[in-house]
Amino acid sequence: MLLQRQLEVSQATIDGLRTAMRSMESTIEDLRKTIRSLEQALLDKGIETAKAKRTLKNVAALMEKHNERQPQPSESDPEFTPKKEKPRYDPKSRGNNGARRFTHMECEERLIIDEPEEVGLDGARFLKYKDSIRYCVEPMKVIKEIHRVALYSKDGTIISGKAPFAPLQNSNFDGSFIAFCAQMHYMYSMPVNRIASWLGDNNFRIGRGTIGSLLSKATAVFARLHECLRLAVLEDSYISGDETFHKVRVEDKNEKGLKIKKGYIWDLVAHHLGLAYFCYSQGARSEKVFEEIIEGYKGTFQSDAMPVYRKLGDGKYDGITRIACLQHIKRKFIEIKGIPDAAEILRLFNLLYDREHRHRTGHDGWTAEDNLKWREVYAPPILDRIKARLDSVKTNPDVPKDSDLMGAVTYALNEWEWVPGIFSGGDYDLDNNLIERMQRLVSLLRRNSLFFGSHKGGETAAMYLSLVVSCRLNGINVMEYITDILNRCASWCPATPLEKYRDLLPDRWNQTKHDKE
Repeated sequence: MLLQRQLEVSQATIDGLRTAMRSMESTIEDLRKTIRSLEQALLDKGIETAKAKRTLKNVAALMEKHNERQPQPSESDPEFTPKKEKPRYDPKSRGNNGARRFTHMECEERLIIDEPEEVGLDGARFLKYKDSIRYCVEPMKVIKEIHRVALYSKDGTIISGKAPFAPLQNSNFDGSFIAFCAQMHYMYSMPVNRIASWLGDNNFRIGRGTIGSLLSKATAVFARLHECLRLAVLEDSYISGDETFHKVRVEDKNEKGLKIKKGYIWDLVAHHLGLAYFCYSQGARSEKVFEEIIEGYKGTFQSDAMPVYRKLGDGKYDGITRIACLQHIKRKFIEIKGIPDAAEILRLFNLLYDREHRHRTGHDGWTAEDNLKWREVYAPPILDRIKARLDSVKTNPDVPKDSDLMGAVTYALNEWEWVPGIFSGGDYDLDNNLIERMQRLVSLLRRNSLFFGSHKGGETAAMYLSLVVSCRLNGINVMEYITDILNRCASWCPATPLEKYRDLLPDRWNQTKHDKE
């Protein structure tokens, strides 16, 4: 009986312990959940803190509104040398608040005689006319030309007049209409739907789909011209290269569930010929695409430090000499504030620009040969000082390896092999700013049109941008040029030799147009 009682007490004790253990296990699991929650909160906090730091850095940069224009050295600077003063414009004596008056000889002129109305002219003697000019704007007009073709019959034969050749088959639109849409879209970055609305406001109704179709179909006329443009650019002994992106609609969804991806547009500019070549190849940014674009080139190539460009300087491509872009190196030091080493390196880079701007090739008889001699004098000592300062920071144990300063110095040293080459010629630019200014057209198009409707849209944009930028580099009216090329080349056979297109590129077009007239 006693034993039975002891067993019951023991079992009750065991049950109590088991209940306590289950309670402890539940408490432990709750603690584990709390720990995991705290760990995740700390991780999220770290991400949010890093994001906040980046945001604050970007906001600070925007508030400073800093541009890359070179600051003028102060007179207290020991290396300051006065620049030549440009002759001041002497405003006309008639005033206009000291502003320069343009005569606008390019405008159509209409002469209107304003006779006195208040008094009679009987017995009055005419003295002279006094001109008073007003500049007026007439709304844009779309003209409907009806070519009424005359038909005659003679000796059983029909003799017919001939209407102008249409650039696109089964289309009533002249090359000037397509050229206008191309200029608005690719030069002034106006979306297609806004072009349609603008035409509608000027009493010509047209769908945006029609405009897009016209621009796309016209590229069949430009295809051979575009290839000829690439070959012409590669004939130049000095070109620059870069790439930028534009969003494009694709078939497959991305990680956000959108059928949108980044497509890359490559860009080359021939400095001597003033020609630009844009290329879009399925939006790819691969080395293979670049190899196809640059195939056959022999000369000097200026670029940033993207790996595919750096291989040009590693001897992979025979006959190509690569030079660096100082502006890409400088930008990393511009972003660093409050560090004396960064400020001094930036000052020395600016000193190169200051010396370079003392003269300008083509002005006051200054030639590329003169500029090379001048560079051989001013550049080496400044470059030596920059290199010494970079090496000093690189070997300084007090500069953290992951700091912005060390990152900027490492980038500069990695590019240094190709920096002196900039000063080995008299006509090389110190940076790639020319090509980056051209790419602003892509940036504006990206901002206003959001994305290409397909890869075909990217190819179309590349063709038109090539022509638009090349025209601007040669001071040619874009609409006039595209109108002429469309109306002239539309009747050419698809197998027309590329040599025939060469004289139609913007650097020679003015002469061929004159010969045609």
